[in-house]
Amino acid sequence: MGEIKGILLTAWTTFLRNRYGDQAVSDVVNKLSVQDREALPFSFLPSNWYPYSTLHNLRMLTRQLAKPTEEHLSVEIGRFMAEHVFTGVYWAFLTKDPVKQVEQFPRIGDFFFHEARKLDTRMLGESRCMVRYRYEPGTSPTHSICESLTGFWSRTLELAGACSVKSNHPKCTVDGADCCEFTFEWEAAKAIGNAQTKRLGNTSAL
Repeated sequence: MGEIKGILLTAWTTFLRNRYGDQAVSDVVNKLSVQDREALPFSFLPSNWYPYSTLHNLRMLTRQLAKPTEEHLSVEIGRFMAEHVFTGVYWAFLTKDPVKQVEQFPRIGDFFFHEARKLDTRMLGESRCMVRYRYEPGTSPTHSICESLTGFWSRTLELAGACSVKSNHPKCTVDGADCCEFTFEWEAAKAIGNAQTKRLGNTSAL
């Protein structure tokens, strides 16, 4: 059965408390059935393993807290999770090069997920990559979980030095595809710096 590392669940619950407040989160949790509350302890040990299905329980809780205007909430959660993980105890997973960071994605996936899905990557150019997920039997994503992955990997690339990261999700298992594929494209910090210098030079000439 697929499992997920507690640090990711802790990040998600921290996001909910920061966004909606402890009382609002507690009120929703208290309205859950006894079975659902047992499946969602809301107090996770960062280094422990938990059932992959806990992600779906957190999604259910989040849906009850979310406001209609929060269209990109899942992406925000994914970005927060990356920030929480890689600027904290697992900072060693970060590199200072987006391309080298992409090479680390499978290792990161294996570290935070166990028997849930297989991740592989491929560079499609100097600053564009593909990330592919193949899910194990008994585990599956949802559209919102896929959206959180776009936020997670986009923010991870930014932390590695990528600028203006754009993402796309052309294939999704939720829609019947055999795998989930994501593409990410970015601008290197050096390129951004050169462009800014050029603009300043043109301004000075005026």
